[in-house]
Amino acid sequence: MKEQQQEQSASWNMGRLMELATGYWKSAVLSAGVELGVFDALAGDGRTLAKLAAQLKTAERHLAEVLDALVALELLEKEDTTYRLAATAAPLLSRKSHACVLDALRFNMDLYPLWGRIPEAVRQGGPVLPPGAHLGADPERTRRFALGMHSRALGLAPAVLPALDPGNATTLLDLAAGPGTFSRLLAEQHTHLHVTQFDLAPVLAVAEELTVGHPAADRITFQPGDYHTDELPAGCERVLLCGAIHQENERFAQELFTRVRTALAPDGRFWIVDMMLEADRSGPLFSNLFSINMMLTSPQGRVFTADRLQALLLAAGFATVERKQPPWSPYWVLEAS
Repeated sequence: MKEQQQEQSASWNMGRLMELATGYWKSAVLSAGVELGVFDALAGDGRTLAKLAAQLKTAERHLAEVLDALVALELLEKEDTTYRLAATAAPLLSRKSHACVLDALRFNMDLYPLWGRIPEAVRQGGPVLPPGAHLGADPERTRRFALGMHSRALGLAPAVLPALDPGNATTLLDLAAGPGTFSRLLAEQHTHLHVTQFDLAPVLAVAEELTVGHPAADRITFQPGDYHTDELPAGCERVLLCGAIHQENERFAQELFTRVRTALAPDGRFWIVDMMLEADRSGPLFSNLFSINMMLTSPQGRVFTADRLQALLLAAGFATVERKQPPWSPYWVLEAS
């Protein structure tokens, strides 16, 4: 029975192939809704088509095509000519919600044009985007990147944070912190925890902005630096590296893990939170696709297998490595001690 089900799921037909070939149509409609401001406009009560078109300054008939497609995608609901956010989608698409991912979707729009250039990247053996565009070289893109990662992290936090238990530790280094979302939430949950967020100055500026008024703001400090060249803050009991190792090659990953091991306090623990692949690199699918995203945007980045990261951690001097796979999250967690 199981073999029959696998055979059926693996079978191809014209309908399935066309669904794959036109899959970007769905993401294009979602991106259009973000760019046009549809979800922001519908964050409160429902709106009629005429009111939405006037508010968004669009052609009414053309807006209706996009709105109806969003209804078909089950992101919106429709009654006569009135549209509203679908109940289960509203927390993800409303800025009034802590789980809002609109900034993550907006950053995806920066990546969207690059995916049509996969053959170019493969032929030239390098990215199709200037190196460092989202890490300070382009200030506006850097800001969109950091806010997008913050938005995405808020959505993933309920799945990932339970795998990051600091225990009695009082100090945490958030290495390559980006917006610092996970470490900021950990500091909020664990009131004995003091956090140092370490990253490039243009990225860290967004993290500082996001920390203003936060309940744990008085226990979070910021240290600008580049983990490629600068000395790492020493003596922290926990080190978090989230969403960064996929930007590096294996040689540097090995070097960085060794430096983290040296910088850790005795009996400290090192968390790597990232997309990872199975040993034969044939899944999970999201990790494969994300590795292509890195191919398009980074001269050396790719998604590592969990097995390879574990081997690099052991070679760096860690005694044990525990692997965790949070539910419904693209992120895996490795905890090394």
